[in-house]
Amino acid sequence: MRPIVSLDNVSLRYHSVSGETPAVSHLNLEVLPGEFICIVGPSGCGKSSILSMLAGLLSPSEGSIRIDGEIGYMLQKDYLLEWRSIRSNALLGLEIQKKLTKENIEYVDTLLEQYGLGDFKEHYPYQLSGGMRQRVALIRTLAVRPDILLLDEPAAGMNEQETDELLQIIRRIKELKKTVILIDHDMKFVMNIC
Repeated sequence: MRPIVSLDNVSLRYHSVSGETPAVSHLNLEVLPGEFICIVGPSGCGKSSILSMLAGLLSPSEGSIRIDGEIGYMLQKDYLLEWRSIRSNALLGLEIQKKLTKENIEYVDTLLEQYGLGDFKEHYPYQLSGGMRQRVALIRTLAVRPDILLLDEPAAGMNEQETDELLQIIRRIKELKKTVILIDHDMKFVMNIC
């Protein structure tokens, strides 16, 4: 089976007035369609830099990246727009991509129900807990039906109950055999998924 994601000898260095800072060094990785990969490590070791390169936000300093499919990137911070309703935030990616079809809107409404936010879709982000906000960000990412899902520390800032709820949602995504690359520094969280 051909990998859906390939990183071949990828390195990334950040440049500043004081010099170069290596973030990623000679990384080789292949991810097959339907695989669920977790990359774990302490803060500052280059995990988010890897996802940023996969998403095309950063270019590698060396090496090559090949991706066969559309990427959905759920950033560590939810970046919900405070003046938009939860439903409107969940539809934002579709709106930007000019894919606000009846079918896609119904899909988002289904996701809101499945992930326990159906009763909150007309609420605003400030009215939700941190865990609920992260679920909205995840739904916004899933709404565009990506082939590859990138999750950057999805449980960051959540309490134990919210983390457990998110784990259940991520396990459902895993059961769908969607290609996922998740990064985190929390070993307990990663061990519960992988």
